[in-house]
Amino acid sequence: MRRILAALVLTVSLATSLAISLPAFATDYLSGISDLPLPAGLVEAKDKSTVFDSAVGRVVTAYATGPGTADSVHDFYDDTLPQLGWTQTDEGNWRREKQTLKIDVLGPEAGPVTATFTLSSDN
Repeated sequence: MRRILAALVLTVSLATSLAISLPAFATDYLSGISDLPLPAGLVEAKDKSTVFDSAVGRVVTAYATGPGTADSVHDFYDDTLPQLGWTQTDEGNWRREKQTLKIDVLGPEAGPVTATFTLSSDN
């Protein structure tokens, strides 16, 4: 009986540690910002995205749409981005090293929503 209980405790501990280390419900990542996950259900509009690289910095603008609410999208990033090294400076505004990320979410209270992501680097 003790072995079964010990195995159960170990299984629960491993499952919990794996769940904590993964972004909540991420299923895809933005193509222009490869380490920025999308909440489940949001799909990137790749034909609308732009990437501008120059000697003075980088600017990426990306768009995604899907079901949900603005609050659910912001909640996803509030939970996920700190795990990826981002610090929130204001609602929808994030900072990591020499990068700034702005996330705007528009849509009716009951979805669908459109999220705009703007990443810029300081140089």
